[in-house]
Amino acid sequence: MPGSPVEIINRVFTLYPEGRPPVSLSSGEILRARVVSIKDRETLTLALKGSTIRAKSEVALNRGDSIIVKVESRGDQLRLKLLGIDQQEALQTPSVRFFSGPGMEKKTLGELLDLIGRLNKLPPVIKERLPEIEKIVGRFSLSPVSLKGDRLKDLTESSGVLLETRLKHILLGGPQGRSAPEWIGRDMKALLLQLLDRLNEADTIKFIRQNSGSVSSIRKTLNELLQNIQYHQLESRINDAVQTYLPLIWPELRDGLLVFRRLKKPHPRDSTLCCFIRLTLDRYGELVTSLLYQNGFIHVVFYSESSLLLDSLERHNTLLKSAFDSAGLRLSTLRVSLEREMKRAFPGEEGVDIKV
Repeated sequence: MPGSPVEIINRVFTLYPEGRPPVSLSSGEILRARVVSIKDRETLTLALKGSTIRAKSEVALNRGDSIIVKVESRGDQLRLKLLGIDQQEALQTPSVRFFSGPGMEKKTLGELLDLIGRLNKLPPVIKERLPEIEKIVGRFSLSPVSLKGDRLKDLTESSGVLLETRLKHILLGGPQGRSAPEWIGRDMKALLLQLLDRLNEADTIKFIRQNSGSVSSIRKTLNELLQNIQYHQLESRINDAVQTYLPLIWPELRDGLLVFRRLKKPHPRDSTLCCFIRLTLDRYGELVTSLLYQNGFIHVVFYSESSLLLDSLERHNTLLKSAFDSAGLRLSTLRVSLEREMKRAFPGEEGVDIKV
């Protein structure tokens, strides 16, 4: 739903199904459901997975609402955590409300690297028995200078966020079907799911325990990595965009965001693209880079609250100009701007977002 406003709410509402659901629901599963009917303010009937269930709701919903829920189980109790609502009563000006809750927050770069560090510290015999671990760890061993051309494209496509979309193309006989085994072997979500499946095998569990490993700890780490991917998939679905992340080893980088946009073309033959890069650095604070491609030329502006960083960029701008020349790109504008209010330098985040 392009242009839909998004409201962030720090509460998570819960639906309590009445009786045993007629469909199989797995803990951690994220589903879209529809409100079929409402008996009173709290009791309603939901349609999901081709069946219907009755539930109690802590938040007022409307008949016809399309909702996104996450399945949670607490012992014998099953709960559906409400993550988002697409309200039918606002068809002319559709809005989406997003509910953030435990297990659905996106991970920072430091948190992701901590999870990867836990996997990397496993005994070598366990990593040899489970080769998926080395493949996952290897995806988080990249420096910023390695992000060039096809490498950046591959990292974006195989981050796990597009797994189901690409599988759908295969089932429909699309062109990606020819190389399916190759890219599935590199896809992060596919690797995590394969590894989690292997952790259910009795002989694998026995082997890990015999070699000083904790199956529950490994499973917890994998699930946290998987939840990070699911978070970006959920936001992509809600915002009608593609949001993903890039695994980088950059000690000074605390966080970052890339937004790609195609601007409305004033003339049919014009091609106008822009990219905004926001980096949060330990020593210098925020650095925002704006890149605009228009009529065959590129315009670059650096915004920062640090004069030291901007001075350094100005002194080394010949290196950047040479990099553009060697790539066959025509650089028209290159300038720096001291900005005390960094919010003004970075636009809204609709578009194709890549989380670093």
